[in-house]
Parts: sequence; structure tokens; C-alpha cells
Amino acid sequence: METESRSGDSQRIGVRAAVRADEDAILALARRFSETRPAWRSAEEVDEGEMRVLRRVLAQPASHEAIFVAERDGVEGFVYVYAEPDFFTGEPHAHISEIAVARDGSGAGRALMAMAERWATDRGHRYVSLHVNAANERAARFYATLGYDLEWQRLNKRLSDVT
Repeated sequence: METESRSGDSQRIGVRAAVRADEDAILALARRFSETRPAWRSAEEVDEGEMRVLRRVLAQPASHEAIFVAERDGVEGFVYVYAEPDFFTGEPHAHISEIAVARDGSGAGRALMAMAERWATDRGHRYVSLHVNAANERAARFYATLGYDLEWQRLNKRLSDVT
């Protein structure tokens, strides 16, 4: 499954399935998630969780998940998408777990979102979900331009450490 799109600077961005050789580039981009983390999570906690999951999927993806990369002169971004059941109906849908781009406005994010939606459509999913950190207003605006609507606000409370 490959696709191409044109960005604002008229250069083609290709999107393809990630391979193990993309790991370093993907993990470097994933470090961006700790920049907009909730105040109660440490950067190390976020980074370690991201690295653990992405390495596992790159090494041995399950049939219900995929990582795609956007590239021009190298990896410009990635998206990790998987199928999960809807809480209320049990119907499977696609969930975009992670998406990161090297440069805002490059067209990579839009191309990756289109690929994740195509992946979902090809599997017969009727909708796609994603989470966005409350502090990441830029990303929330981007998703809104693509037609994503707020369904839930997830609240967390950090309890004292259990020993």
C-alpha cells in the first residue's frame, strides 16, 4: 500500500509501509511526544513507552496494526495505526495511536492521515479514532481541518506511588 501527495512546496511525498531499517528515524521523531506530555508524566516515561511499542511493532507487527512512513528525501514522518473494538458496540475501528512529522506544513501529516484512513477503509472500518494531548492545540486544529470531532475528554489523576 503506497500513496503520494503534493505538499505546499509542490514536492511529492510518498507514503509506504515502514520497514525495520526505518527504526532510527521513527524513534527520533517519536521523541517529539515528550514535548507536549502531560505535566504529571516524565519525559523519560513517555520516551520509554514510545520506544517499547514502536520497536515491537517494527520488529513483528500483528495483523491488526501497521506503521507507515512519509518520505521525500528521507523519512519525513510516521503514523502507527491499529484496529480495536468500540467500547459500546464491540465493532472494530481504526485507532491512530501515534503520528509525528519532522516539519509542520510539509504535507507529511496530511499524507499519513490519508494513508491511515485508507488502511481503515480497506479493512471495512467505519471510523477512525485518535487521542490528542490537551496541550497540543496545534495538532487538535490540524485534526479538525480533516473532519475529526471531539468525542471524549480523558482526565487522569496521579495517585501517590504504590510501593
